[in-house]
Amino acid sequence: MLINRLASCVIYMNGFIDFWINVEPDMVSHVVDIASKLGYSALCIEDKGFDWRVKRLNVGDYKIVLVKKKTLIEAGEDDLKEKLRGIKTIYPIVSVKPIGIQAARLSARDGRVDTVVLDKDTINFIDKTQARMMKEYRKILEVPLNSLLKSSRREKAMIYRRLLMFYYYGVPIIYSSGACEWNELMHPRSIIELLSSILDVDPKNIALSISSVPREILLRNGVKI
Repeated sequence: MLINRLASCVIYMNGFIDFWINVEPDMVSHVVDIASKLGYSALCIEDKGFDWRVKRLNVGDYKIVLVKKKTLIEAGEDDLKEKLRGIKTIYPIVSVKPIGIQAARLSARDGRVDTVVLDKDTINFIDKTQARMMKEYRKILEVPLNSLLKSSRREKAMIYRRLLMFYYYGVPIIYSSGACEWNELMHPRSIIELLSSILDVDPKNIALSISSVPREILLRNGVKI
């Protein structure tokens, strides 16, 4: 039954998107090669001094789009505001990893922020108030899966509870790999199967989180896939 549901999800999708890859520049080409074979049509890559905003590549029979991304890690509102000033002229995609309540609240309402990152470092600042604000301002929650898998059992449980809360409030969610090495890339079907079983969420909703939801954000920022 699950295999059939996964198959229908794959047919339903038009390419998958990994919204956060954090590898060194000399590893990008290898990651692109692997990701294209796994079925990804776009990768958001953390900036390491790249001289491009968006890059379109042909990899054998595959086409893949690379998008430069910036992730800000901040605790306070003033510091985050300063770093957000003019940021969209450089980066199509901006995410915030809030390690303080003020940064969390600002990231929930600031139009320059595309996603708010939920991981073991931000658990305590992503609460019910945050979910309500992100719902109001149509903000996206992003969960880097490699960070999740490396978390302690207690941290995983806390993250799962918050994910269910965000599903309850109807806040869109993106699952990214957060890969720092080429072997941390994840097959889309593995993501769908893992999370739908753990969270007891319809596999189609997980599939949307690695396809249509990130695609909508890219289109909103002028990146065509």
